[in-house]
Amino acid sequence: MHITSSFESVTGKKQNGDNLPLIPANKWNNALKTEFKSTKFIKDGFAVLNVEYTLDQNNLNQFETKSNDYTLINLGFGGKITFGKTAFDVNLNANNLFDKTYISHLSRLKTDGIPNIGRNIILGINFNI
Repeated sequence: MHITSSFESVTGKKQNGDNLPLIPANKWNNALKTEFKSTKFIKDGFAVLNVEYTLDQNNLNQFETKSNDYTLINLGFGGKITFGKTAFDVNLNANNLFDKTYISHLSRLKTDGIPNIGRNIILGINFNI
């Protein structure tokens, strides 16, 4: 089992002390990953739970608006599946699992009130010929 945690913070000031524009909000990212060696169908399997918490952005330039905080939950599964002589790497990811409506501080569509993407499910299959 692997646990990772990171905190991202960017600060930018002009010489006169004003905030620079388009500075991303602070973000706290946590992930819990487990790996399993082998089951009947999947080898080298893994499961990942990721929680991304983006804080309010209150350090604004004069032409920016405040951004609210939000939490995104992401989930992923995957592993290697062998079918005949071909091995496939398969993964299934669900990003923004609970379909949270949010607008990133750096979104160019923020002023129009258009939110970022909602729930996003991705199936990846890779194989060598």
